[in-house]
Amino acid sequence: MTYTLACKDTGTDCPYVARGETKEEMMEDAVKHVKETHGYTDEQINDPKMQEKVKAAIKEE
Repeated sequence: MTYTLACKDTGTDCPYVARGETKEEMMEDAVKHVKETHGYTDEQINDPKMQEKVKAAIKEE
């Protein structure tokens, strides 16, 4: 099973899709992307509202 998180599904105009065999791998990919590409800080990433958006956007394939 693969987990995905499309950046656009969190409200960002970005085509990136984070992927991983586990949710942890997928989240590592997603966090690296948003920090490097969008300039997010750990504080922004760990915000409860952001966490809700992210959890709602994770898909299993």
